[in-house]
This record gives sequence, structure tokens and C-alpha cells, in this order.
Amino acid sequence: MVFRPAFGRVLTVVVVALLLTAVGGFIYTADVNGALHFGPLLAFVGYGTWLLYWRPAVIVDSAHLIVINVGRTWAIPFACLTAVETRYALAVTTTAGKVTAWAAPAPGRHQTLSLSLADFRSLRRGRQQESVRPGDAPNTESGSVAFVVRRRWQDALDNPSAGPAAQVTTRWHVVSLAVTAVLLVLAVVGVATA
Repeated sequence: MVFRPAFGRVLTVVVVALLLTAVGGFIYTADVNGALHFGPLLAFVGYGTWLLYWRPAVIVDSAHLIVINVGRTWAIPFACLTAVETRYALAVTTTAGKVTAWAAPAPGRHQTLSLSLADFRSLRRGRQQESVRPGDAPNTESGSVAFVVRRRWQDALDNPSAGPAAQVTTRWHVVSLAVTAVLLVLAVVGVATA
């Protein structure tokens, strides 16, 4: 299962559409100078919007929780989980530290005010007693992910595998961060020389 916030996808589409309109304006007016000076800024904003709002995701399969954030990706075997919380966003505590998922933010105040007790009835708790937060409601972005993660985690605890010891792995998004840095430098130079 792949979880991405709907707002991030909508925002990315709107921003990219506006940026393409600006590029279309440069093409329509044959403003090569403007395109050279402000094109990198438009590319930086578009790429940055995609990087911040579209790319982050939480992927849950039968054995792992994969958290894709802006700068890093974590692959977390359920055997390495020690806690799941939803205070500000989905945050999992592992044997290697705490990981917060950008793709699963807790609900805002308006959505929190619209929650009722019925929204929490389907929660199944594991072995530990935890307090229930608004972000735990399964009809919220953080709650829907937390619900699935907790179920898979409980299943992993109930049926431990006899394989080698699992470890949390992390991978930096070097290419994405390098592209961001290059676009930022080109944007600053382009605007400064306009």
C-alpha cells in the first residue's frame, strides 16, 4: 500500500500548471532573455514543489515500512519498530532512532473538530496501551497509515520470522539533493543577472 497526501498532489499539479503557463508566456512572446533569466527559477520552484509535496510517501508491505521523505528513504522491518505515534505526523520509533513521515501529516484543527467517537471505533490496539490522538483516526492521513502500520506490526509480533536479524536501512537521495542545489544556484544567478 502506498500512502501520499492528497493535498500535496493537488498543490503540485496547480503549481506546475501555473509554471507551465509562465513558460508558455515566454514562448508566446519570444522572450528568450526572460526565459534564460527566470527559467531556472521556474524549474527550481516546480522541482521543489514536486520534491516537497508529491514525492514523499509511506509504503507498507507485509514485512517492511518504507518511508520516503525529501532527503532520505528508510526501509524499516516491522521487527525493528518500537513505537508508532501521530502527534504532528506519523512518527515511528525504531531500534535505530525516530523517523517522521512527511507523507502522513496529522489532521489540522478543522478536521480535528469534525472527528467523532465513531471515527475511533475501528482502532485495534497492540500489546501496549497508548493514548488515542486525533491523528490516530483512520479517516485522517496519519491515522490511515498508522492503522495499517500497527496492524502489520502486530502481525509481525504474533508471527516472528526465523530469518537473520532485521535492520533499518537508510538511503540518501543524493541525485535529488544535487539537482535541487544546481537549480537553486542557476535560479539565483539568473535572477541576479536579470
